[in-house]
Amino acid sequence: MMTLRNLHIKTKLIAMMMLSASIGIFVMAVVISINEALTMRNDIEAELATLAKIIGSRSTGSLAFNDPRTAIENLNALAIKKDIVYAAIYQEQGLLFAEYKANPENSSRQHQDYSWLTKSLLNLSSGKFTGMIEVSSAIYFEKQQIGTVRILSDMTHFFEKILRYLSWVVFTLLACFSLSLVVSSRLHKLISLPILNLQKVTGKVSESDDYSVRIPNDSSDELGNLIDSFNAMLEQIEIRDQQLAKYSKHLEGLVDERTDELTEANNRRIQWLENMAKILKHELKNASIGVKSSLELIERKSQQPAIDIYLERAKKSLNYMNILLASVSNASSMEAMICKEPLKPVNLGDIVQSQINEYKLSYPQHQFIGDIDLQLTVMGNEDRLRQLLDNLVNNAIEHSHLHTPITVKLTHNSGIVELSVTNEGVKLPDDKDKMFDLFVSLRDAGHWKSDNLGLGLYLVKLITEGHGGSVQASDLSDKDGAIFTVRIPILV
Repeated sequence: MMTLRNLHIKTKLIAMMMLSASIGIFVMAVVISINEALTMRNDIEAELATLAKIIGSRSTGSLAFNDPRTAIENLNALAIKKDIVYAAIYQEQGLLFAEYKANPENSSRQHQDYSWLTKSLLNLSSGKFTGMIEVSSAIYFEKQQIGTVRILSDMTHFFEKILRYLSWVVFTLLACFSLSLVVSSRLHKLISLPILNLQKVTGKVSESDDYSVRIPNDSSDELGNLIDSFNAMLEQIEIRDQQLAKYSKHLEGLVDERTDELTEANNRRIQWLENMAKILKHELKNASIGVKSSLELIERKSQQPAIDIYLERAKKSLNYMNILLASVSNASSMEAMICKEPLKPVNLGDIVQSQINEYKLSYPQHQFIGDIDLQLTVMGNEDRLRQLLDNLVNNAIEHSHLHTPITVKLTHNSGIVELSVTNEGVKLPDDKDKMFDLFVSLRDAGHWKSDNLGLGLYLVKLITEGHGGSVQASDLSDKDGAIFTVRIPILV
């Protein structure tokens, strides 16, 4: 069964039809052969019984008048039946009256002419088909039994007839088997051809996603219904595929249209930022010049100590305003430049390693620890990536305690490059996402610089998003401090 299960459906159908036909034909041949053998043996017994009655009726006078010679002549008439090997007439008391024996030489010569198969059957025969057939018939005279005729026949001719009959049976079996093979080789197509067509179409659909193909159907049976259902399914899928293609095309048009609108709006926003920065810078610069000149005149004309305090406060405000103008100008210019700068493959490991070496020389009061994978390549701008790392490290220096390590780590995780900077010191605020907004600085540090306007982390966010990545800030789990992690897709 396991071997048959793994064969092609064509071979399975032929094998099943041949097996069924062969079993039926073989059983029928065996039954017919057994019936024919029994019929032939019964015919031989009936024939011998008839001969015994004839011999008995002709030998009635010989027994009545005690004439053995005539009885022997009657028995010798059986010589024409070569399969009769012995015959005898017995008196009523069971005494031998006359007998006939076949010529031993003829019998031996006859047995020499038998085929080896006939001899084997004679040697192996038993039960109903013994080597000899014996019949007896009573002899009556005036309704009184006066003797018995006994005839013994050889089964050799019977087996020869059986062999000839079996030969024809075997030949018929082979002919029927061949005819069944020819018929089954043609009839299997009624089942296998629709299934093979179904398999062929399903393979074509799975390979090319072409749902327009159909399976030809010429039958109305279960296979025909299956093919009709499969064709209907293909038709439904084709209709839905066409609708999806139509909707997809329409959606692509909407996406392109919306993308163009967003691109245009973004360009207008960047242009507005640039223009606004220029206007603010120009107008506030003029105003600051007027304020500065007025303060200088007041300072020259008035030397009172109280006025000096207000003058110093005005100078600091003016200086902060100049710094603010520069920051706004840099931020707007940076956002515009990042959107326009081309990206190319760069080895981020080499960039980070070289920057760490510079930090060790520039900031000897801090300990820098590097864990760098030097074989990581990304699509990016080398100058912007250096600026990103500088801002992260400067942020870590500003908010870390002296003589505490600053760890820079560069690793690869599932197609993403992770660059992290860790410092011990000031904890992060609760609202960590606002730290990356423009002009936002939420952490409190005793050694903040006066020009810290929250621009560094905003630039980190701009540069990261310009490289298709993201940035995240989180607290250290075991001590006070923070870790900033930048994730950028790796170049495959």
